[in-house]
Amino acid sequence: MKFYGIATNNNNQNVVIDNLPTNYIGAVNAAKQLATKKGLTFQYVKPAENGRKEGSVLTKFKKQRTQRKSNKR
Repeated sequence: MKFYGIATNNNNQNVVIDNLPTNYIGAVNAAKQLATKKGLTFQYVKPAENGRKEGSVLTKFKKQRTQRKSNKR
């Protein structure tokens, strides 16, 4: 999962920090380091994709369908 970070500058304007590691802890640490290096105040890290599922409908919800079938039996 990709992450992006938000930091603020002296004028309280938001700055986006991109190219962070794929795990949450690593993304937070890298965003904090980049923010302090650029003289910004670190705010938070969010996932870039919000759990969006891609692909056809038959493959996206296969796990849910099989669970429903097993519950009916």
